[in-house]
Amino acid sequence: MRWIESMGLTGAQAGIVCNLGAALTIGAYMIIGRVSLRISARTMMGAALIGLAFASYSVALTMSDVVRVILLFYLAPAWSKIIEWAFMGHRWRHASSLTLGLSLIGAYLVMGGDLSLSSIGLGDGLALMSGVAWAVGAALVFTGERSTASVLTLATVIWAGVLSLAFVAMTGESMPAADTGPAMGIALLIGAVYLLPILGLTTWSAQRLTPALLSFLFTLEIVSGVGSGALFLDEPFGLMQLSGGVLIIAAALIEAISALRKPALA
Repeated sequence: MRWIESMGLTGAQAGIVCNLGAALTIGAYMIIGRVSLRISARTMMGAALIGLAFASYSVALTMSDVVRVILLFYLAPAWSKIIEWAFMGHRWRHASSLTLGLSLIGAYLVMGGDLSLSSIGLGDGLALMSGVAWAVGAALVFTGERSTASVLTLATVIWAGVLSLAFVAMTGESMPAADTGPAMGIALLIGAVYLLPILGLTTWSAQRLTPALLSFLFTLEIVSGVGSGALFLDEPFGLMQLSGGVLIIAAALIEAISALRKPALA
């Protein structure tokens, strides 16, 4: 996203073009394969929220430090645990309290121990919103009527593109101009060969794994995000950020181990 931005596209503009590339590719596949477009209203609502999560996440990456954006987004496991307990009838276990606590403390540390509102910018707010949208969207997809991964992916990228377009309109940004043609070409390609497989695997998994487990597994992205932000973007990264990342990853591992043990204990 930072690379595309350096070529002239903002985060929202890149989101429009990347999602267009993904939508055209999956749409062509579905036409050739005559894949059914059947999707329930609940699942469609979940796809819309996941699209919102990806759209706001993409914009946030160009407006704040990558480390901050990733770790604020990955408060999603905490929201997912609360949703499972409050709305899906799951029992609240000691492990739930532990994973929730580790996630919150980890986020506090990665923010440098500063919780003042003055330190939170628009990019941080979008990152936080993207995590909430992801948690609710994943819960709706998991509890909704099963759809094919193709139609769910198509719905997600269309919503993500539309919401990126809405963000451009709300902020008064211009649409991608002709002089950004090379950047748009690269963004279309990235959408088709990079974004699409990730979203396809994500939506396929969202119908089979509980929202909290899926969200916690995704926190392993923190390793690559923190590393790339520090190595390639010279972003601030010290002991507090490292400790916060370790705590959030520990929460992910505890949740995954707990989920793997449940069948054996049944």
